[in-house]
Amino acid sequence: MIAYDRFLTENLSKYKFAPRVREDVINALANYKELRPKMENFTFNDGTSQDLVCLEGTIPVDYHKSTYNIPIAIFLYETHPHTPPMVYVRPTSTMQIKASDFVDNNGLVHLPYISDWKHPGSDLIGLLTVLQVVFGERSPVFAKFPVPTETIPKPAPPVYMPYPQGAGFYAQPPLLTGTDPGSLPGYIPPIPGVGWQVPAVPNMGGMQMPQLPNYSSPFPEPSGMPSLPTMNVAGQTMSYFPPPSSDNQRGILTEDHLRLSLRSAVMDKIRRVQNELICQHGDELKAIQQAQSDLECGGQKLRSMFTRMDVEQSEATQALESLNKKNTELSDLAKRLNATENEPLNVDEAVDTTYPLYRQLVSSFAEEQAIEDAIFYLVTALGKGVLDVDVFLKASVYSCDR
Repeated sequence: MIAYDRFLTENLSKYKFAPRVREDVINALANYKELRPKMENFTFNDGTSQDLVCLEGTIPVDYHKSTYNIPIAIFLYETHPHTPPMVYVRPTSTMQIKASDFVDNNGLVHLPYISDWKHPGSDLIGLLTVLQVVFGERSPVFAKFPVPTETIPKPAPPVYMPYPQGAGFYAQPPLLTGTDPGSLPGYIPPIPGVGWQVPAVPNMGGMQMPQLPNYSSPFPEPSGMPSLPTMNVAGQTMSYFPPPSSDNQRGILTEDHLRLSLRSAVMDKIRRVQNELICQHGDELKAIQQAQSDLECGGQKLRSMFTRMDVEQSEATQALESLNKKNTELSDLAKRLNATENEPLNVDEAVDTTYPLYRQLVSSFAEEQAIEDAIFYLVTALGKGVLDVDVFLKASVYSCDR
């Protein structure tokens, strides 16, 4: 760990949150002994490159009751741990990447833990633990099978007896056993892999043998397929059928067979696990989503209620202040009424206006009404003969002057 401390001290100067990166890396290295830190130049998709801290090595994965070491590389951004790291599977020369939903053809790992990365709830130890679980269910690599290079053994050449002399027809000759075919005169070795061949005819001491017609394959060639090569043996032309594959003859599984079988088994297991997870967590996930939706709606209602309560509280405070002011005014008025209760009431003071202008209007109106009343009574007195004309005129002029 001392060497790691020195390495991190020297190479974390460009990192924005160096103390947190140091702590996260040290914890990961302490739990996974096969990982080693190093600086590596990483080239992004836009062509830019940057020197990043990389944790490279292997992590133990339990797969089918066996433990395997999966090689990986984790690149840390300069804004780690607030930015999720990049995880790559780095197969050795004897391995090959197995693409899946979580690993692409380049080895880049895509996991919900990485896409939902959020500090401080996410760290390197949690990421490595998730990688062990996921790789334990679906291995990201598989071993390369060497292509078998077996030589096809040559079958033992058959040996034929010479045709009998004087026969009118040519029958199939019997096979000889225990005789070296090379010692027979005129022997022509057969072609390996040919299903049927013209038998070799030895020199019959000058006996004239009829020539067989050109022989071709008894099986018609399919359209669109290349023609089979022909070979010339002892002046006769016949078609050559290549021998079947040695792997098919011996029942050996090739790499393609193993790959197809492994792919089919993995797909079946993925479907089973997927169906189990969907059945197991589908209803629970729906209930959680419904609860989340209800909580979000409830949160919006609570925020609206809080806003409305603040407005109502402000209005109630203003109304309380106004009520207190009115209460004070009423208290003063009650005291004044109680103080003047035993005194005679002055009508002119009892009726008053709120503004001086209104008071002048009231006074002018009262004077006008008084003058009209005086003139009315003078006219009435004149009509009854109580007043003479001279007194009436003087009183009328006096009232108008006022």
